[in-house]
Amino acid sequence: MTNTGTKVLGIDTSTALLSAAVLDCGKLVAECARESTRSRDRRPGRSNHAEGLIPVIDEVLRRAETDFSGLSLLGVAVGPGSFTGLRIGISTAKGLVYGSDTPVVGVRTLEAAAYRVPMGDGTTFICPMIDARKGEVYGALYRRSATAFECLVEDTLAAPESLARQVDSMATGPCVFVGTGAQAYAEVIAQCTGGRGQVTAGAGFPSTAFAVAGLAEERFRTAPVTMAGSLTPHYIRPPDAVVRAPSHK
Repeated sequence: MTNTGTKVLGIDTSTALLSAAVLDCGKLVAECARESTRSRDRRPGRSNHAEGLIPVIDEVLRRAETDFSGLSLLGVAVGPGSFTGLRIGISTAKGLVYGSDTPVVGVRTLEAAAYRVPMGDGTTFICPMIDARKGEVYGALYRRSATAFECLVEDTLAAPESLARQVDSMATGPCVFVGTGAQAYAEVIAQCTGGRGQVTAGAGFPSTAFAVAGLAEERFRTAPVTMAGSLTPHYIRPPDAVVRAPSHK
């Protein structure tokens, strides 16, 4: 297939909802999202992204009527989110570009989750939340208008009520809470914001992968030098399993 336009593939494996999307000259031309399912012998909380990612990428490329050689850029979500999911997404991205000239850009998941929310009539405040389990969420706060998209609260790990109160104190206009964390703690958000926070699953928005592709394209335009080896997961919370160096007595 011929490479016409500027095609960018974005992939997101941060949560149980695996997604991939292709932009062509900045416009969404194809996206595919698939909920992770677990086999009976898989431990709770473990996704099957290792089995599902490549088929999803193949499907979205087919819908976009291109193949990997027709891409000019690859964007991948680097976290925070599922530790296993992030490692799968990043290692797959590195494998896809290995031996090719296709550049790859890492994009933070919360930024992409906020970016996917459409602009309202005026300034919109967006709080992306990912359920981090253990009674905590990964969250941030962004302000979006027709001319700007800016971060007001950097990626953080917090109790949902603490983050909701902080957001309520800073947001001077309508605020959209989106993501698995927003869904899990919708009642807490309503209580902490006096019902002013709008909680959404984001079903009517483009996929997070769409936003990953868009942000990757913007980053590459301003800083075109990227190396796959520099991609690392943005965990925030230390992984549960940490390999310790042996002690020498």
